[in-house]
Amino acid sequence: MSQRKFRWWQGVAFYAGVQAAQWGLRLAVRKLREPQSGEPRVNDREAYQAQWLPKYAPPPAAFPIAWSINSLSTIAGGLYVLNLPKRTPGRTQFLASQAAAWVLFAAFSTAYFELESPINAAAVTAAYTAATTVSLHAACAKMQDKRAAASLLTTLAWLLLANPLGLTQAAWNYDPFWKAGPFLEPPAGWVR
Repeated sequence: MSQRKFRWWQGVAFYAGVQAAQWGLRLAVRKLREPQSGEPRVNDREAYQAQWLPKYAPPPAAFPIAWSINSLSTIAGGLYVLNLPKRTPGRTQFLASQAAAWVLFAAFSTAYFELESPINAAAVTAAYTAATTVSLHAACAKMQDKRAAASLLTTLAWLLLANPLGLTQAAWNYDPFWKAGPFLEPPAGWVR
């Protein structure tokens, strides 16, 4: 019996499902929190820019561009790995860690913006990085597949910026959800 082949349109459908899950989660949390807050909600861009940010923080417009590229690349890599023989060493680990990464991707906006928590943002980013690192290890060490590994490179490059940014935001800003912080004073000349 031959293995089912996954096609590009299934990747598009998967991404649409992730986006729907992301927005559904955001709306559910927003509905739960609305009665508690009498203040009007600010949009994501305003919330991001209202925080103390380091000089290396990218502008808000960079995020949808970077994540469109990252998503396209990781979905293409996921489809490629899905189409490898089921007994390929590391295939299951790659796919499982990518599934975890997609759950974290879908939860990020809710954890950060809807819950108004830079601590949550840093934690989800770190967990996403761990899941992506496990996928990279599976691709390189177990599968020994350059194509699978290459599908993660844009995401890993972005995470080299996102992790220090997330930690800095969590350290420099008050977190209304956890009612904690700031933990550090931004050094002179480091704030954007």
